[in-house]
Amino acid sequence: MLLSSVFLAATGAPAAPACSSDAFTIDGSSLSVSLCAPPDAKGRSTARVTETLSVRGQAPYVRDVTLELVAGTDSSRTIDDVPLERLGFARTLHLTIAYRNGSVRLEHALLVPGAIALK
Repeated sequence: MLLSSVFLAATGAPAAPACSSDAFTIDGSSLSVSLCAPPDAKGRSTARVTETLSVRGQAPYVRDVTLELVAGTDSSRTIDDVPLERLGFARTLHLTIAYRNGSVRLEHALLVPGAIALK
């Protein structure tokens, strides 16, 4: 038993994903947007970002987006259009997602139609 405890302490737990969270009000309802990505994508050409969108009282809407990492730079960005029908909105959320040094964050959010800047 002691040997296995020492082994676990030496290897450590896997690194947790780096996440960020934002909240917006859309048509009177609160929408939460969480983004999670692997904490270290060093040496890789892509990073998978998991988007979780939720509205109170509804099942979360979870989707993955592949972010292309640009070699030789500190940060990379991607654009994603998220249809919000599954959450009860007849709109689309246009997102700019940034990945830098193992962390992910939402840089800009635009609600369409109407081109309403949320962030």
